[in-house]
Amino acid sequence: MKFIHTVALLFGFMFSFFLANTAHAQDPALGSWHTVDDDTGEIKSLVVLSLAEDGTMVGIIKKVLKKDAASDLCDQCEGDKKDQPIEGMQFIWGVERTGKGEWENGQILDPESGTVYTSNITISDDPNELEVRGYVGISLFGRSQTWQRIEVK
Repeated sequence: MKFIHTVALLFGFMFSFFLANTAHAQDPALGSWHTVDDDTGEIKSLVVLSLAEDGTMVGIIKKVLKKDAASDLCDQCEGDKKDQPIEGMQFIWGVERTGKGEWENGQILDPESGTVYTSNITISDDPNELEVRGYVGISLFGRSQTWQRIEVK
């Protein structure tokens, strides 16, 4: 009888873990997005937001699309990202899920300035728009962008 109880308990834990990871995988903020230039409104890049092994969000710049991109390298970056290619770069990391479509307290790198900001990422009322906020200190001191969802073919 103890064996059956142990197996049932183990199965319950595994099922709970599966449901938790499935919920994360289906979060509406995850997926492919176009970033938009603050000044011109031009699409700048294609980024993909996904889950890291620890359940936090990470973001990778898959493709730089802005025609007049100043550099292919992150020459303003510091540390291990210094002079690394922007395409393929992980520029978002450690963002924690606080609710469906709501992520907070991670880091986001602006490859143009090399500055790393604290970030909050929230799905908009329109599920095809993502509100991305980067700030220093408190959220009041920062800037926001609205990214557009894309379907990758």
